[in-house]
Amino acid sequence: MPREIFHITSAGSVDDGKSTILARLLLDTGSVFEDQLGGIDPREVDATAIADLLDGLESEREQGITIDVAHRFFDTGERRYHIADSPGHEQYTRNMATAASHADAMLLVVDARVGVKPQTQTHFGIARKLGISQFVVAVNKMDLVGFKQRVFREIQTQIVELVSDVEDIEAITIPVSGLSGDNVVVPSKKATWWDGPTVVQAFESFSPSELSNEDTRLSIQYVQRISGGGRRYLGSLHSGQLSDGESLFSAKYPNKSLALGSLVSSGTFYPKVTAPAEVSFELDVDLDLERGDVLSATGDIAYTDQFEADLVWLDDSGGVPGRNYILRLAHQSVKATMTRVFAIDTFGEKLGQVDHVEVNQTVRANIETHEKIGLLPFRDAPELGRLVFIDPDSGNTVAVGTVNHTLRRADNLVSHAFEVSAEQRQQLTGHAGLVAWFTGLSGSGKSTLVNEVSKRLTAQVIPHAVLDGDSLRLGLNKDLGFTEADRVENIRRAAEVAKLMADSGLVVLVSLISPYRADRARAAEIVGEQRFHEIYVSTPLEVCEQRDPKGLYKKARLGLIPNFTGIGSPYEEPEKAEYVTQSGTSLNDEASRLLEALDEMLSK
Repeated sequence: MPREIFHITSAGSVDDGKSTILARLLLDTGSVFEDQLGGIDPREVDATAIADLLDGLESEREQGITIDVAHRFFDTGERRYHIADSPGHEQYTRNMATAASHADAMLLVVDARVGVKPQTQTHFGIARKLGISQFVVAVNKMDLVGFKQRVFREIQTQIVELVSDVEDIEAITIPVSGLSGDNVVVPSKKATWWDGPTVVQAFESFSPSELSNEDTRLSIQYVQRISGGGRRYLGSLHSGQLSDGESLFSAKYPNKSLALGSLVSSGTFYPKVTAPAEVSFELDVDLDLERGDVLSATGDIAYTDQFEADLVWLDDSGGVPGRNYILRLAHQSVKATMTRVFAIDTFGEKLGQVDHVEVNQTVRANIETHEKIGLLPFRDAPELGRLVFIDPDSGNTVAVGTVNHTLRRADNLVSHAFEVSAEQRQQLTGHAGLVAWFTGLSGSGKSTLVNEVSKRLTAQVIPHAVLDGDSLRLGLNKDLGFTEADRVENIRRAAEVAKLMADSGLVVLVSLISPYRADRARAAEIVGEQRFHEIYVSTPLEVCEQRDPKGLYKKARLGLIPNFTGIGSPYEEPEKAEYVTQSGTSLNDEASRLLEALDEMLSK
């Protein structure tokens, strides 16, 4: 029978001596390979030499810091331990969050000469958000303070204060010297006043995460079509026990009972399998289930597109409400947006709404997914309540978080089935609706060109509407400023209105600077890719500034208008605009050329 593996993540501020403690753990448990010791007697080797083993990458050695998550194992008489060692520097907090996401406990290292640092508090907060409730706090470098009991007790009090307002926390604080090995694996002979456990003994007293007694829940990873008909489902059993012949419920089809059969785990048929396990099975009903769909024995999994979550932001560029991200939860992957964001304190209390999330900041957010997904609060089912946000362009993980609860309005809102369809309304105008989205710098000529096109559409008796940036900001978007978050919301609202107008068969001419590609892509998604047409009014910045019809560039150069596009804020040119204006072309010729393009768009 395989040995139980207990998962630990390590954390601590830079220079607190975390690597030295881990080196001593490996050394004193006999878990360092002989070739790594270089022929040195492990009873005589200095632990600082062993610490180099944890910095395996050449770039790490050159910088002298751990920049990635290193994975190591050590054994005791009770169990095998897996350590995910993460960096201490603040800029690598994302690595620490990654390492903590599947840990049973945390080794939190504190320098006895300094005590609890802000980064220590950050690491503790992230660990709590990701469900870690068992902590060993190693007060390291006790040899540098003469193993004074008073110093240790002061730091122990700081730790008690740190965890006092958090429920269900078990934290054992231990005086340690990683360099000499005191109280790491072997009890210290120098801290004679200490009668508590060593670091290893403290971990031995902890319990691994219990899954087998929870409700049965599993996620589908792959659907295999069987020759001759039918499907076989391969997935992960997150919790509970799964029995052959058991009835399951899908989050997508909550009212339909599904009988499970031919249960296989690790290539062998079993009448019953206990989590965690990879399984395959068949169902007695042929449903449209796919990768990411979740099943349970009780039917308790929420199927929703709106929920609240706590997030730890990991990306240096920060996060903005209204932007599109890729959300991954269990085996589900969907587009998602933060709709409202609140700063929270160490204890999870809201501090107020924010329009931007800074790197390493912990926030509480309302999240809207573009498709419904199956989830549960993290406290009830960690594997179905833990999520990551991924930047759709770079593929980088930008945030990790945990689900708090679904938002009730997601279940209370139902679209009314109007008898007159969008197609019928479009017949009244004689064509399907479309949105021509004019983007470009201030002063580029967007509104002038839209005005000319509108006059010609009117002459052709083509029903249309105009949504101009200034007009929107004088009415519908009067409450919005010019921060990045407000610009995102300005574009979202304009896109939603344009969509409704296009549904009625109107040609909608939208004139907005809309400086960010991500926001224009979101607008296209809202409107519908097939009927969204990006028009780039390509006028150089120097020409726009010479025109300066509203005097805005002059004010921006004087610092009177912060975040002005082209001066204090960037403009990202379209990469694949359907129509780009030509420099030196007269307004009359440009409008004629654009109308020809619109006619072609309408005929598609």
